[in-house]
Formats: sequence, structure tokens, C-alpha cells
Amino acid sequence: MPSFAALFDTEALAPHGVCLLWRPELLWLHVISDAVTGLAYWSIPVVLTIIALRRRDMIYPWALELFAVFILACGATHFLSIWTLWRPDYGLQGAVKAVTAVVSLVTAIALWPLLPRLLALPSSASLANANARLTREVAERREAEQRARGSEARLAGFFAHQADALFVVRAGRDAAGDTSAGGFAFETVNPAFCRMFAVTRERIEGAGPDRLLASEGAAQLDREFAECFRTGQPRSWESATTGPDGTQHWHTVLVPLPADADGVVRLLGSLRDVTELRRLQLDLVETARRATIGAMCAGVAHEMSQPVNIIGLWADRARSTLDAGHVRPRRAMEVVLDQTRRLGALLERMRDLARNPIPGDEPFDAAAAVSAAVEVARRAWALDRIEVVLEPHAEAPVRGRPAQLEQAVLHLLENARDAVLQRRQREAEAPARITVSIIGNAIPDSVTIAVRDTGGGVPTTMAGHMLEPFVTSKDPGQGTGLGLPLAVGIARGMGGRLAWANAAEDRPDSGAVFRLILPLAIPGPAAGTTA
Repeated sequence: MPSFAALFDTEALAPHGVCLLWRPELLWLHVISDAVTGLAYWSIPVVLTIIALRRRDMIYPWALELFAVFILACGATHFLSIWTLWRPDYGLQGAVKAVTAVVSLVTAIALWPLLPRLLALPSSASLANANARLTREVAERREAEQRARGSEARLAGFFAHQADALFVVRAGRDAAGDTSAGGFAFETVNPAFCRMFAVTRERIEGAGPDRLLASEGAAQLDREFAECFRTGQPRSWESATTGPDGTQHWHTVLVPLPADADGVVRLLGSLRDVTELRRLQLDLVETARRATIGAMCAGVAHEMSQPVNIIGLWADRARSTLDAGHVRPRRAMEVVLDQTRRLGALLERMRDLARNPIPGDEPFDAAAAVSAAVEVARRAWALDRIEVVLEPHAEAPVRGRPAQLEQAVLHLLENARDAVLQRRQREAEAPARITVSIIGNAIPDSVTIAVRDTGGGVPTTMAGHMLEPFVTSKDPGQGTGLGLPLAVGIARGMGGRLAWANAAEDRPDSGAVFRLILPLAIPGPAAGTTA
């Protein structure tokens, strides 16, 4: 077996030029072709090396290195082809070709698995589109950041210049992550808050409610904060404090700020002094109550004139009989006493209406209060030719104040009367009837007092606001818009509610029905509790 050194023995070999018969044109054709090819081959690895050195971020850099070695080996074979034209070093040429074969095989084996990955690389067009999309996204993000900065500046200005006291509360957490046990602190407050409580921001920021309020008020705030954090829902309430300037009423609103990864940890709160508003509301309620009483008195005056006239007639008759010597005073006194009692009952009813509400409640028969209100309305509106009908009913025990329920029913009756008169102005022959019903257990454990009229019904444009204060369908200057809200307040105070509907949805001129729905009083020992 020939040795490895024998591969490089050239004594018995002839150069490749012999095969070409040393013809110059053939020699130079091979020399020039192999030289140009070899130089081109060797220049390519230089380019690949420069790319690899300057672009460290390229993927698969080892593929470039394999290509460089492979192309260098190929170039070397071309230069050895020139060398063997004159020197028969075919062993060296074969060794270089063997190296080239190995490198070529390794490169081919490495490239085939890379083929799907290389094909998956984005094209220049897709890269351009992606770059354009990223450019747009960057521009949009910058615009959004600019808007956010503007919004933040506006919010900061709003926060600083708001007339209400605004504050942000931060929740501390215990080891279990519970916000209700970790304490609460004011993170920031606005100038109105500082003015309201006569404190500086430096003193209040980072402190808890006990820095501002007494222990009872601070404890209430802590409870409200904890509940708002627990539920994640806004909360609002009204409270009263007594100080050197008297009783002040405060309306507080808490709104959870958007949650982070740990849940809601901040609340935005507002505090408003509503003392003057509550005073004005009480004044308006009192004004509306007295206006109702005045309207009732105007009608009852006619009813009172009848017993006064009867008393006068019988007194004059008694005087005449005395002058004639025919003394029969018993009948005259009976008539006078009867009419005096009648006057007393009317006056007592008016006093009940005019008397300020007494706090607390008591069990009473709602049917009796409704009957009294219907009787007052019937007498007051006799000249209006409106028929007020109270349907047969049984007793209906409720809790509250009879005078307040009577006042609520009078408001509903007055509202029905106005609706009937308004329709009569449009239709002279329209029916004028108000029907009052007392229905027990139409809703379980409740009594329903329904007032139905033959007016024009509630306009659809007012359907969502009918029970709000100062909302009225009457002409300007007629009505305060407080009658129905007062009835709503009385119903809520008795644990009930006020509902309404048009009598027939397909006939808007069929009138409306308002229903006071009140809980029945609990009999026996439990009757002392508020229903």
C-alpha cells in the first residue's frame, strides 16, 4: 500500500502542460481563467469577513464563516491548477481538493436545515412595511403621550382650582394584603381642602383622618374608606357635625381610582359643605307646605262659612223668641253646639296640616288619614266641579305620622286636580273625576294608596324626571314642582315609595295614577320598630 508521502512524489509525473502540448493559446487560456476565478473567489471571503465584523447583529454568523472557508478552498484549487501546468504537484492539488470537498460537504449539511428559517425571514418589502408601521405607532404613541401630558395638566388644574374639597386616599396593606387593616392616609389634597379644614398640605399629606376629625368622625371615615376599597364601588353619604358655628352638613363622595396589579389602592374623594343647600331645601319644603295649606284654606273657608251662617241664624232666632217672651233655647243651643263642633273639627284638621312634623312615628290607620285628606279636598274643590271619590276600603295599619301621610295624599290630590283642570281647558266636556283607592296586600305586606285622575296623563318627555324637584308640567308661574318630591320624601320616611304610570299606555289622554306603597305595621310587640 503506497505511503502518504508517495502522494507528493513527482518524479514519475509530467506537468499538466504536457497534456496541452505546451500550446501557448491553451496554456494562457487556463492560466488567465484560473487566475481570475481564484482572485474572485479569494475576494469574496474578504467581503464576508468585513460584513461579519461590522454587523455583529447578523443571525447565523457561523454560516458566513463556513462560506468564507469554502470559497477560500475553491480559490486555492484554481491557483493550484495554474501551478500544476508547470509543476506536477498533483498530490498537493488533490489534498487541497479533499479539504475543499470536506468544507463543501459541511457547508451543504449545515445549509439544508437553515433553508426553512432563511425562507421565513421577512422580505425587504415586509421589513419596509413593518418599519412604516412602527414609525406610525411611534408617532401615535408620542401623540398619545402628548395628549396624556395635556390631560394630566388639565386634571391638575381642575384638581387645584375645584371649589369642592378634593383628596386622594392611599390604603396601607397588612401582611396578608388586606387594605382594611393597613390604615389610610391622605396622599394629596387640593387648596379648597386646606382652606376648609385650615391645614397645610405638608401637615395633612401622609396623615390619616384622625389628624382632621375627632375620634368618632375619623372612625366613620375609616369605615367608609374600607368599604369602598372592599367593594370597588363608588360611595356617597351625608353627615352632620356640630361646632361653634352650629350644625354643618357635609356631602362626601368616594370613587375608586383605576386598579393596578395589586387591586384598588387609591380613592378619589370630594367633600362639599351643603349646609346652606339643606337650609334652602327646608325653606322650600316649608314654603310648598304652607302653599298647600293656603290653597286648602281658601276652599275650606267656603265650607266654614256654612256653619257660621247657621249659628248666626239660630242665634238671631233665639234672640227674637226671647224678645217675644217665648223662651225655647234648647233647640237653638243644640244647633249652635253641633255647628261649633263642626267648625272645631275643620280647624283641628287645618292645624294638623299646618303643624311642623314631629320626629318619630306611631302606628295609625292609613285609611283614616286618606279619608281625612279626601274630605278636605272634596270641600276645598267643590266649586271646581271635580268629583273626588274614595272607594270602599278596610283598615290599613302603617307606621309614621298621620298628618304627614295626609299631607302626601293632599299633594297627590292637588296634582290630580291640576291635571284635570288643564285637560278641561282644552276639552270643556272632559270628565273631571279623581278616584282614590286603598288596596291591601296588592304587594305582600304592603298597602297601596292609588290616586287616579282623568287628566291628560304624564307627557313622555317628562317620564324620567316626573318625581324630581322643580319639575312640573304646569304653565309657568303655576306650581312649584315640589309637591310630588315632598310626597316621595314622606313615603321614603315611612319605609315606602311612590310610583306612577299613565292609566292606559295606548291612550295618553286617559289620565295618570300615582301609587303610595307603604309597608304594613307589624302587630304586637314588634310594632315599636320602624317598618
